[in-house]
Parts: sequence; C-alpha cells; structure tokens
Amino acid sequence: MQPWLVSVVVVAIVTMTSLFLGSFDSLEYQEFGLNCNYLSESVEKEPYSAGRYYLGITNSFIKFPRTVKSISFLEDWTEGRQGPALQSRTKDGLTVHLEVSFQYQLMFDQLYTLWSTLGEDYEKTFVRMAIEQLSTATTHHNAHFFFRNRTFVSKEMHRKLDEHFKQHAFAEEDAIRETQVQEQHIQIARLEQETKKVTFATEVLKAQQAVQKLQNEAEGEAQAIAKKNDAFCEQYKLTQQLQVHGLQSVVSKTFWNGFELLNYLSIRAVRDHPSAKTMISI
Repeated sequence: MQPWLVSVVVVAIVTMTSLFLGSFDSLEYQEFGLNCNYLSESVEKEPYSAGRYYLGITNSFIKFPRTVKSISFLEDWTEGRQGPALQSRTKDGLTVHLEVSFQYQLMFDQLYTLWSTLGEDYEKTFVRMAIEQLSTATTHHNAHFFFRNRTFVSKEMHRKLDEHFKQHAFAEEDAIRETQVQEQHIQIARLEQETKKVTFATEVLKAQQAVQKLQNEAEGEAQAIAKKNDAFCEQYKLTQQLQVHGLQSVVSKTFWNGFELLNYLSIRAVRDHPSAKTMISI
C-alpha cells in the first residue's frame, strides 16, 4: 500500500471518529434540554431529560434548569438578584413597598412552548410578569386590609402568580413569602439568642460570685483556725515556761537532784490523774 494512501485512510478514520464523538451531547441531572439542529435552525418539540444522547453532528442541546429557581425583589438587593423592592399603591392610594421572594420551576412537557414563545432569555420576561402581577395584586385592597391581613394577601399573590406562570410562563410558581415576615422571625431568633447570652452570662456571674464566696469563707475559716492554733501554741508555750520557772524554784529550795525531781513529777502526775482511770503496777 502506498504511503499516501495510508495517510488518507488514517486522516479519514480520525475525522470520522471526531465527527462521531461530536455527534453526542449530554444533560446533567439538574438539566432539561431540547434538541436543536443549527444547520436547519429547527428544534425538536420532544424534551430530553438527563443523560447522554446521539444527536448528530449539527445538533446540540438547548439546556434549561431542572431545579427550582428564585426571583427576589429586596430593599438591600445586590449583584445577582433581580431588583429592589417593588413599589405600588393600595386601593385607597397609599404607596407601599413590597419585599418579595418566590421560586419557580419549568414544566418539562412545556419546554418547547416556552422556548418558542419566550426564547432562551425567558427569565427577563418572568421578572416583568412577576412585577406586573404583584403590583396589580396590591391595588385590590385598601391599606388597612393589606397590613392587617398580610397572610391572606400573600396567599392571593401566590395563587395569581401560579395561575399566570402556568398559563403564560409555562412554569409553576413554587412558593412566595413576604421577606419582612422572615426578617421578623430572624430578628426574634436574634433577640432570643441575645436573651440566652444574657441569661448564660448572668449564670456565669452567679457561679463566679458563688466560687468567690466559698473562697472567702474558706480563707476566713483557715485564718480563724490559724489564729486559734497560734493562740493555743502561745498559751502552751507560756504555761511551759511558767512550769519551768516553778520547778527551778522548787529545786533551788529543796536541793533535789534530777532523779528526785522526776520522782516528784511522777507522783504529781498520778495525783492529778483521775483515780478511776489510774492503774499502778508494783
């Protein structure tokens, strides 16, 4: 076989392998997809779930999130959030600011309708829909009802968003909550935490005071015992000194020697000892 022919065969094999491998596309577990042919600019209506599929060399997936997504309108909004708190009016004309956060999930069997209606940049439309529905919901009630029945208003907003998203956004509104209520829960939790800190600090202070009291009592008792011992020792020392002086006086007057003095002390000891507890061996 000619060398040039071998080269052609190798190039053909490599090219076909690359084309074959490039004909596959995959979807992660958290993704849905639509099969799009970029050559004919057509999209299959049947959606795909997670997995690896052979689509063809000119095909790839338009991917959509399978997970629940959030849209938030908060006063202290930051990068990555949809916008600040919404401003609207109640039925009697009072201006209100709404801090709202809700979640939605795309409907798998409506992916093609979603794409063909809203395109790949559908979330911007979702945001506009949410602003419209939430702002309109506040105009149905006066200010007194709105602030006294926030739970009812929240459920009503949830219902309207869910209905509108299913009909026009091809998604299900998963949950809506008033952020202020959540912030109140957080504030309550923080206050409870601070209260517990104060309680624990008080208990620690009480324990420290109790320990200090015990230490003071122990030191006082130790000092009292020490003083009592010192007084006893001082008294005993004085008594012994007086006894020595007395014996010295006896010896000087009687001219006793040491043996005679010891006999005298023995007799006096027997005399001073209780007779009921004395036993003499002869």
